[in-house]
Amino acid sequence: MSQPSQPRPSAPTPSPQGEEPDAETAAFLPRLQAMLDAPHPLDRDNPLAAARAKASAIFAAFAGDPEPESSLAIHEEIAPGPDRNVPLRIYRLLTENAAPAPLIVFFHGGGWSLGALDDYDGLLSDLAALSGAAIVSVGYRLAPEHPFPAGLDDARAATAYVARRAEAYGCDPRRLGVMGDSAGGNLAAVIALEARGSAGPPVAAQFLLYPMLDVSRPHTVYPSRLRYGGGAYFLTREGLDASVAGYLRDPSLAADPRVSPMNAPDLSGAPPAYVLAPACDPLRDEAEAYARRLEAAGVPARFDCVPGAIHGFLSFGALAGARAARRALADEIRRLLASA
Repeated sequence: MSQPSQPRPSAPTPSPQGEEPDAETAAFLPRLQAMLDAPHPLDRDNPLAAARAKASAIFAAFAGDPEPESSLAIHEEIAPGPDRNVPLRIYRLLTENAAPAPLIVFFHGGGWSLGALDDYDGLLSDLAALSGAAIVSVGYRLAPEHPFPAGLDDARAATAYVARRAEAYGCDPRRLGVMGDSAGGNLAAVIALEARGSAGPPVAAQFLLYPMLDVSRPHTVYPSRLRYGGGAYFLTREGLDASVAGYLRDPSLAADPRVSPMNAPDLSGAPPAYVLAPACDPLRDEAEAYARRLEAAGVPARFDCVPGAIHGFLSFGALAGARAARRALADEIRRLLASA
């Protein structure tokens, strides 16, 4: 049976600057690589557990100092899911007599197989403090133990639960956004597309941070994957391939728009979007191509390419560039979720 034709991604525009890491990132990369290369006791017997432990150690080592904000509250809840309960962590400002705040559901990255709620405490605390939005981080099930669509099912269930709980968080349910980085950006993009129909709660905005949007086409379609995916810039082509192999038990599902949102035949009616990509990221080109497709479909979309930065940089709060980008992202949150 032949596959249906897939929408072609728009041709990305080469970045006029930032084709090489900036000085801060260039000095940071050897430290990052040393942690990636360091032996772990579980490398031989349980390489997946070793990879997860290394990822968490990297996030902790380079988290940096949080923004000063004494009135930030963090608590945890459990959302009922389709097959199990889904852990949530909520970050919000405690402000007396404040108007209802915007609300964001966040899905972490890690190739659908790595990442944990703790890894994103620094980033999400800062974003909540800087933007004034309440942010709910979702501990969705990870592959390969729980392949597609388990993580997406959890993302849907969590989004619906958070929307119902908005007023309990002191938030405006009409100002609900979804956000994710890398594979979490994939989940956020899918949830945003599904929000157009009756499948989920209304979503007012989507924030896609160096998202993984197309796992169905060869790497050669996206020059940034060839330029930056060889191993010198953190994320690799081999890592992308391994992530997809763990996520999908059936490789033919790669073309499904629920796996590759780039293949959605029609993006019209999607929520307004902010798409962010580092210049030195294998995923840069597909992020830009998706933003261009959204624009062509009449969706308000802004694409920002950060010169000199690498994949995952927002989580590395020890970098001045990451801290500046967090402040810019907070500005976008306020802009897109300013009113219902």
